[in-house]
Amino acid sequence: MRYSSKLIYTFSFLLIFSFNSFAQELHWYSWNEGYKKAKKENKIILLDTYTEWCSWCKVMDRDTYTVKEVKDKIADDFIPIKLNPEVSGTYIYDGKEYSGKALRNKLARNKFRGYPTTFFVYPKTGGSYMEIGYIKADRFAKILGKYAAKSQ
Repeated sequence: MRYSSKLIYTFSFLLIFSFNSFAQELHWYSWNEGYKKAKKENKIILLDTYTEWCSWCKVMDRDTYTVKEVKDKIADDFIPIKLNPEVSGTYIYDGKEYSGKALRNKLARNKFRGYPTTFFVYPKTGGSYMEIGYIKADRFAKILGKYAAKSQ
């Protein structure tokens, strides 16, 4: 009897732990899917622009986007989108078609300076803001609060 109780307890713990881990993951959208969703729900787009060769992009994925406070704020107020502008594709923004690099440059007002760059796009007004470079989780959580509080 004692062995089966431990087994049930262990299984229950693992099940709860697995569910909590799964529930905490961010769902990253593609641009076209996320843009439509953000417009429909009147939510702010958090656009993470990255490349495969960018080491700081990978560090931000590992050390910033995995922190609970950051994930919770993103889930509450933003539609998270990842975009690698170096991959060919057609991206719809404000009724027009763009390549990845052209979309990135439009959002950056032709002042793009490097990867990673995080854009905050307000679909209702067309406004966009950017934060350049790797950002640690504690600072990023404050930045998320700042953009969430901005009037759309």
